[in-house]
Amino acid sequence: MKRGFLILGVTLVLIMMFVACEKTNNTVIITTDVNSYSPMMSSGSGGIKMTPVFNSKNAYTKLEYHWITDEGEFISSFSHLGKEVNNQGETVLWSAVENDKVIDIKSSFEIRLEVIDGVSEKILANTKLTIKPNEIFYEVVKTELE
Repeated sequence: MKRGFLILGVTLVLIMMFVACEKTNNTVIITTDVNSYSPMMSSGSGGIKMTPVFNSKNAYTKLEYHWITDEGEFISSFSHLGKEVNNQGETVLWSAVENDKVIDIKSSFEIRLEVIDGVSEKILANTKLTIKPNEIFYEVVKTELE
Protein backbone atom coordinates (compact mmCIF):
# COMPACT_ATOMS: atom_id res chain seq x y z
CA MET A 1 0.00 0.00 0.00
CA LYS A 2 2.79 2.41 0.92
CA ARG A 3 4.55 1.55 -2.31
CA GLY A 4 1.39 2.43 -4.28
CA PHE A 5 1.17 5.85 -2.63
CA LEU A 6 4.87 6.44 -3.26
CA ILE A 7 4.52 5.60 -6.95
CA LEU A 8 1.43 7.79 -7.22
CA GLY A 9 3.21 10.66 -5.44
CA VAL A 10 6.30 10.43 -7.65
CA THR A 11 4.11 10.29 -10.76
CA LEU A 12 2.17 13.40 -9.72
CA VAL A 13 5.41 15.30 -8.99
CA LEU A 14 6.83 14.37 -12.40
CA ILE A 15 3.64 15.44 -14.15
CA MET A 16 3.63 18.77 -12.31
CA MET A 17 7.29 19.36 -13.19
CA PHE A 18 6.62 18.64 -16.85
CA VAL A 19 3.65 21.01 -16.99
CA ALA A 20 5.50 23.75 -15.08
CA CYS A 21 8.52 23.48 -17.37
CA GLU A 22 6.53 23.44 -20.59
CA LYS A 23 7.94 26.17 -22.79
CA THR A 24 5.86 27.76 -25.50
CA ASN A 25 7.26 28.26 -28.95
CA ASN A 26 5.53 31.62 -29.33
CA THR A 27 7.75 34.63 -29.86
CA VAL A 28 7.17 38.27 -30.63
CA ILE A 29 9.59 41.02 -31.60
CA ILE A 30 9.07 44.71 -32.24
CA THR A 31 10.50 46.12 -35.44
CA THR A 32 10.92 49.88 -35.82
CA ASP A 33 11.13 52.09 -38.89
CA VAL A 34 13.99 54.14 -37.41
CA ASN A 35 16.59 53.67 -34.68
CA SER A 36 16.36 57.27 -33.46
CA TYR A 37 13.86 60.08 -33.56
CA SER A 38 13.71 63.74 -32.58
CA PRO A 39 10.49 65.69 -32.09
CA MET A 40 12.46 68.73 -33.28
CA MET A 41 12.80 67.32 -36.80
CA SER A 42 10.28 68.94 -39.13
CA SER A 43 10.15 66.05 -41.60
CA GLY A 44 9.25 62.46 -40.93
CA SER A 45 6.41 60.56 -39.36
CA GLY A 46 6.32 62.40 -36.03
CA GLY A 47 7.55 59.47 -34.02
CA ILE A 48 8.80 55.89 -34.11
CA LYS A 49 6.64 53.37 -35.96
CA MET A 50 6.58 50.00 -34.20
CA THR A 51 5.34 46.80 -35.82
CA PRO A 52 4.87 43.49 -34.03
CA VAL A 53 6.15 40.25 -35.58
CA PHE A 54 4.51 37.26 -33.87
CA ASN A 55 5.71 33.72 -34.58
CA SER A 56 3.98 30.58 -33.39
CA LYS A 57 3.64 26.95 -34.39
CA ASN A 58 0.00 27.13 -33.29
CA ALA A 59 -2.91 28.66 -35.15
CA TYR A 60 -4.94 31.23 -33.23
CA THR A 61 -8.26 32.62 -34.38
CA LYS A 62 -8.17 35.91 -32.48
CA LEU A 63 -4.97 37.67 -31.40
CA GLU A 64 -4.87 40.89 -29.42
CA TYR A 65 -1.79 43.08 -29.09
CA HIS A 66 -1.46 45.18 -25.92
CA TRP A 67 1.07 48.03 -26.17
CA ILE A 68 2.16 49.97 -23.07
CA THR A 69 4.55 52.92 -22.81
CA ASP A 70 5.95 54.48 -19.64
CA GLU A 71 6.59 57.86 -21.31
CA GLY A 72 5.18 59.74 -24.28
CA GLU A 73 2.09 58.49 -26.07
CA PHE A 74 0.94 56.37 -28.94
CA ILE A 75 -0.57 58.61 -31.59
CA SER A 76 -2.39 58.31 -34.90
CA SER A 77 -2.95 60.74 -37.72
CA PHE A 78 -6.16 61.85 -36.04
CA SER A 79 -5.66 61.62 -32.31
CA HIS A 80 -3.54 60.82 -29.30
CA LEU A 81 -4.24 57.24 -28.26
CA GLY A 82 -2.58 57.43 -24.86
CA LYS A 83 -0.09 55.27 -22.96
CA GLU A 84 -1.87 51.99 -23.74
CA VAL A 85 -3.18 50.67 -27.05
CA ASN A 86 -4.95 47.43 -27.89
CA ASN A 87 -5.12 46.35 -31.52
CA GLN A 88 -4.96 43.32 -33.81
CA GLY A 89 -1.31 43.66 -34.76
CA GLU A 90 -1.24 46.90 -36.69
CA THR A 91 1.75 49.24 -36.56
CA VAL A 92 1.64 51.81 -33.77
CA LEU A 93 3.33 55.20 -33.68
CA TRP A 94 5.05 56.36 -30.49
CA SER A 95 5.88 60.03 -29.98
CA ALA A 96 7.42 62.21 -27.26
CA VAL A 97 4.07 63.90 -26.76
CA GLU A 98 1.68 64.02 -23.83
CA ASN A 99 -1.56 66.00 -23.78
CA ASP A 100 -0.79 67.54 -27.19
CA LYS A 101 2.58 68.92 -26.04
CA VAL A 102 6.12 67.80 -26.82
CA ILE A 103 7.74 66.60 -23.61
CA ASP A 104 11.38 66.36 -22.57
CA ILE A 105 12.05 62.87 -21.26
CA LYS A 106 15.22 62.63 -19.18
CA SER A 107 15.51 58.89 -18.40
CA SER A 108 15.36 55.67 -20.38
CA PHE A 109 11.96 53.98 -20.40
CA GLU A 110 10.27 50.89 -21.78
CA ILE A 111 7.64 50.11 -24.33
CA ARG A 112 6.12 46.70 -23.67
CA LEU A 113 4.07 44.46 -25.92
CA GLU A 114 1.96 41.46 -25.00
CA VAL A 115 0.34 39.14 -27.53
CA ILE A 116 -2.84 37.71 -26.06
CA ASP A 117 -5.07 34.87 -27.24
CA GLY A 118 -8.39 36.69 -27.56
CA VAL A 119 -10.32 33.48 -26.85
CA SER A 120 -8.55 32.20 -23.71
CA GLU A 121 -7.10 35.63 -22.75
CA LYS A 122 -3.76 33.89 -22.09
CA ILE A 123 -0.58 35.88 -22.73
CA LEU A 124 1.13 33.99 -25.55
CA ALA A 125 4.31 36.06 -25.83
CA ASN A 126 5.75 39.37 -24.69
CA THR A 127 8.67 41.61 -25.42
CA LYS A 128 9.89 45.11 -24.74
CA LEU A 129 12.20 47.71 -26.09
CA THR A 130 13.90 50.56 -24.32
CA ILE A 131 13.92 54.14 -25.53
CA LYS A 132 16.97 56.05 -24.37
CA PRO A 133 17.11 59.86 -24.49
CA ASN A 134 20.31 61.20 -26.05
CA GLU A 135 20.31 65.02 -26.14
CA ILE A 136 17.56 65.93 -28.65
CA PHE A 137 17.12 62.34 -29.91
CA TYR A 138 15.36 59.24 -28.61
CA GLU A 139 17.25 56.05 -29.46
CA VAL A 140 15.76 52.56 -29.67
CA VAL A 141 17.43 49.82 -27.61
CA LYS A 142 15.76 46.46 -28.30
CA THR A 143 15.44 43.77 -25.63
CA GLU A 144 13.44 40.59 -26.28
CA LEU A 145 11.70 38.64 -23.54
CA GLU A 146 10.31 35.14 -23.54
